Amino acid sequence: MRHVVMALAASLAVGCAPSLKVNVLQPARVNLGASKRLTVVQTEGRKGARDFVVDELTRQARTGGHFQVTDRSDEGIVVKVAGRSVQILSTGSGPAQSQDEIGIRIDVNDWDAEKKTETVKDTDSKGNTTEREVKFYEAKTVVSVTAFNAAGKALLAEEEYEMVGRGEDKDTAIGAAARALVGRILYDITPTYVTKYIRMDGDDKAQKPIIEVAEKGNVPQAITEMESYVQTNPQNPAALYNLAVLLDASGKYQEALDLYTKAISLSAKDYYVDMKAECARRLANQQALAQ
Repeated sequence: MRHVVMALAASLAVGCAPSLKVNVLQPARVNLGASKRLTVVQTEGRKGARDFVVDELTRQARTGGHFQVTDRSDEGIVVKVAGRSVQILSTGSGPAQSQDEIGIRIDVNDWDAEKKTETVKDTDSKGNTTEREVKFYEAKTVVSVTAFNAAGKALLAEEEYEMVGRGEDKDTAIGAAARALVGRILYDITPTYVTKYIRMDGDDKAQKPIIEVAEKGNVPQAITEMESYVQTNPQNPAALYNLAVLLDASGKYQEALDLYTKAISLSAKDYYVDMKAECARRLANQQALAQ
């Protein structure tokens, strides 16, 4: 599966050198691999707090568009966390965890707010300063999250998340803290698209028409034309390099790496080495996301 989206045009990102702009998917801090299904199997703590977290997780995941959340916490599933492993003590009444599913256990550790007062200084248009007291509620929400795959490997093992929030009343303050907390959890596990620029070699004027095809967004056609050019110019480092860039931009990272290596063996241009290293990182990310 190729996690790459081509832009419609190239950008002159490095001086006057043509560069292809691509959006590539990078793993989050906690990589859940190819799984896009999150199943809440067990929750512990105050029921109202547990329900709020699960509902908010479902809502934010739906808005984000990457994960689908299913709540099975009422089926009697019980899991035990031991280090980086998770043991299913009770399978509950539903089906077993599937290979493309990530199990989630949520423990609510703290969920409260207290009334506070602070002094605020106001300055009018004439520079006069007055003080007033503002009353508000400050909340703290703390949950521990365990995320595990079907093999029982804990990708998150009882990791604690804590957020504070404030509001005019207790419920508003707790809601603000809890929404921020859920947002942080999803941030840690959701892959994101990042923009990258892959520099091309514009020194060989004979390749300019092919580069222009790529610049206009027709990368597949540019690949076909560059492959033909390489066949007649097999020792041309710029041709080998530019074909590597086109394949790289298309998500064909291993093929691109082989061509980057050939181009580097024929040319001492530093950016050849830099672009190869970036391609290797994209390949590693692609493999991590496919697990």
